[in-house]
Amino acid sequence: MRQLRQLPHLPILALGLALGALAAPAGSADLNVVFMMADDLGWNDVGYHGSDIRTPNIDSIAKRGVRLERYYATPLCSPTRAAFLTGRLPLRYGVDRPIEGVGSLPMEERLLPEILRAAGYQTAMAGKWHLGLSHVSHHPHNRGFDSAYGHLGPAVDYWTHIWEGGLDWHRNGEPISEEGYSTALIGEEAERVIRDRDTGRPLFLYVAFNAPHAPLQAPPVTVARYESLTNPNRRTYAAMVEELDTAVGGIVDALKESEMIEDTLVVWCSDNGGAVRIGADNSPLRDGKGGVFEGGIRVPALVWKPGEAESGRTVDQMVTAVDWLPTILDAAGVEPADQRPLDGVNAWPAIARGERVDRPAPYIVGVFRNVAVIDGPWKYVEALPRGGNQLGEHLYRLDIDPGESQNLAEEHAEKLSELRKVMREFPRADTVSPNILEPGARRRRAAGGAPGKTPRRGPGRGAGPPEGWKEITREPWAKSARRD
Repeated sequence: MRQLRQLPHLPILALGLALGALAAPAGSADLNVVFMMADDLGWNDVGYHGSDIRTPNIDSIAKRGVRLERYYATPLCSPTRAAFLTGRLPLRYGVDRPIEGVGSLPMEERLLPEILRAAGYQTAMAGKWHLGLSHVSHHPHNRGFDSAYGHLGPAVDYWTHIWEGGLDWHRNGEPISEEGYSTALIGEEAERVIRDRDTGRPLFLYVAFNAPHAPLQAPPVTVARYESLTNPNRRTYAAMVEELDTAVGGIVDALKESEMIEDTLVVWCSDNGGAVRIGADNSPLRDGKGGVFEGGIRVPALVWKPGEAESGRTVDQMVTAVDWLPTILDAAGVEPADQRPLDGVNAWPAIARGERVDRPAPYIVGVFRNVAVIDGPWKYVEALPRGGNQLGEHLYRLDIDPGESQNLAEEHAEKLSELRKVMREFPRADTVSPNILEPGARRRRAAGGAPGKTPRRGPGRGAGPPEGWKEITREPWAKSARRD
């Protein structure tokens, strides 16, 4: 496998071209890939990070596999999913916020399942899409997945599978009505795909759990196991994470029972930091979901491949959401054709063998008007405080201050200026989802509050959402999508 070499300082677009040209996969074309993503899971919400939440199955992957202890996603759902599937920075093509209503991950972006399917893979998805729902061409079964199951939008009632007054539960773009807790249903679908797979082809399975994203809902018997927690939101949140862990365990068991585990690359991670106000815990990192401080973008991540990525090793090098595409392709021995310039780097040498992988360009991440540039130990943050109108500039040395408590902007003005220039010169596209207002803007929604946010009244405080989440007031989302 070719080692990434140090490149000269280039404009970021040219650098992407150079990185794309370095691809020289040397993995196994028969490698199965199971990629599991949690939704809004905090840094300290897993047992192997010392959490009070029980996650034995996730902890088992951490013990057997490789822990990525400096893994960066983005602050919100849609941008991270876009980064994973494209290998390109979402700001480059306008995915800078949740995609709701109109808009989608641009159709000209070539996605990981499309590349793998062209290489002979069976491709399947179970869970949350959140990359376009207004037109059927935006749906996952038309973006490279042979089969897709779950919900298209940002959140659903865990029991009724309703979002914004419409049923949001589908199979291959057709609405379906099922009983059951969504976390369990997503896990069971993943198990079914594994059991019933085409044994003549390797499998790429993307399992995008909606847990523990709001609304706060969990089986009462699981909530009761956390009665010692005084915060009622934390109790329900903890139960949601435990249900997620149970589903992860079922998927791993299905791989073992199908005698696939030795030939499968298992990835598990969160899409962004936890939402602290509903019970998540990102400590000791600063802040959480929606922001570009560490608590919003540095999240738990694990990789396990028996015989290669194993033994409970820890990788302290930076790995990011845009790295998954080139990393998975290299591990699988797949050479993409006509791929757009990548921003991600191949992290497989670091994950599998502990080798140092050079990252020739900074990692640029942001949503709305909150942006961060991470360059080695340095981090530049430009943030618009919630409810404010004055942009604040921050500069940190993460190697000595991971909690981002000491702003070095004045002390290191030259470095601040350098990273500010990188951010300002980045070719950021216009948003693909202009109908979504910035955080803090007042808006009326048809179904009892903004999607993905726990209502602050009545039963939404831990026990479940208000009636707007449960009542059907419109036709199913998959059915109402345009087809012209």
